[in-house]
Amino acid sequence: MFQKKFITLLFFITLQKIVLSQFWQQITDFPGPSRDDGTSFVIGNNAYCGTGLQDWFVASNDFYLFDMSNETWNAIDSLPFGSVRQYATGFSDNIYGYVFGGVNAGIYYNDLFMYDPTTGNWQTKTTMPATGRAGSACFVINDTAYIIGGRTTSAVSINEVWAYCFTTDTWIQKNNFPFGERWRASAVAQNNKGYLIFGMDATYHRHNELIEYNPTTSMWTQISTFPSLGRLYASMKSISGDLVVLTGLDTLNTSYNDMWRINSTGLAWQQLSSIPSAGRRGGMCFNNTTTLYYTTGIDTSNTRLKQTWKVTNPTCVEENNYSSNISCYPNPTDGKFIISIHQLPSNLKHTVTIYNLLGKIIQCFEINTSTVTIDISAQPKGMYLIKIQNERGMRTEKIVYE
Repeated sequence: MFQKKFITLLFFITLQKIVLSQFWQQITDFPGPSRDDGTSFVIGNNAYCGTGLQDWFVASNDFYLFDMSNETWNAIDSLPFGSVRQYATGFSDNIYGYVFGGVNAGIYYNDLFMYDPTTGNWQTKTTMPATGRAGSACFVINDTAYIIGGRTTSAVSINEVWAYCFTTDTWIQKNNFPFGERWRASAVAQNNKGYLIFGMDATYHRHNELIEYNPTTSMWTQISTFPSLGRLYASMKSISGDLVVLTGLDTLNTSYNDMWRINSTGLAWQQLSSIPSAGRRGGMCFNNTTTLYYTTGIDTSNTRLKQTWKVTNPTCVEENNYSSNISCYPNPTDGKFIISIHQLPSNLKHTVTIYNLLGKIIQCFEINTSTVTIDISAQPKGMYLIKIQNERGMRTEKIVYE
């Protein structure tokens, strides 16, 4: 228990106070109908985006190519006739693209399609020898795609892990994911390891643990905890040596437009530049070595979207005077203290989150005034972490209640 508390304390101490030096830019809309819960994969400098749920709950099988070198969209062949779906899982071996599973009208699929960019055609590959599923997470390591969790016709969330080998077109069931069921989790590979975050389990709990997979040992290990509530419908990508997490829907049914990074060795979370529009979830996210893109999705008013946004070098951040404009006092406190925000535009909305040293959120609220009095006297005495953030940056303070 002491070790767990120490690791949690170390995690919070490594939270950085940052201000954003990179900004999102809106570019050409997704060319198909507005939608959410589509899927995508990347081959070279091309992203392939399709499927998903359109307005009036119409499932899709259309696909579009986005050339990241000149940022243009073009339609390509749809998935084969009769294969409309949402919550499919897309992945690539960087030669061919693959679309697995999904659901339409209550029918869950276990089929697998391969896209050949040289011919522009889809081929049917070996079906997963298990029940159909939707909303699975996936990462690719070497010649193997790992399919984690999902939802089936009889289970709201499962913990199965299957490995698909590209070279042999075969499936092997691996040991179950040891941290419980996951539906609509987010996953990506980096440096020959897999990473998974978020997702909903069979009890409808939404998780915020970051889990690492080592294919050599077949071991899953929790390496960090996201510094806020658990989510689903989010995205996680690897860029510039960092893991980047963005958007999603939390346990309070709040949709986000935020973006965070964590280095898988330093394990320090930092908030980056948010998408400058309403919170969203269920979009398609992809990147090359320098630029991250996010397209489609559904916003906080349940409006399906066609917007496409990009941010270049998203993990480059720099400090400025944001942190000097926020103060918390008195410290130590007898249970009540003041947060003072000054010399910042009055129309900025600030989110205040208070954590104990086990990482549990004890208060979370928004303010748009220059000062606010906080009362934590109902909590046990000790140290607390106060996170204050807005679209310009984030400040984390330690408060001692004695």
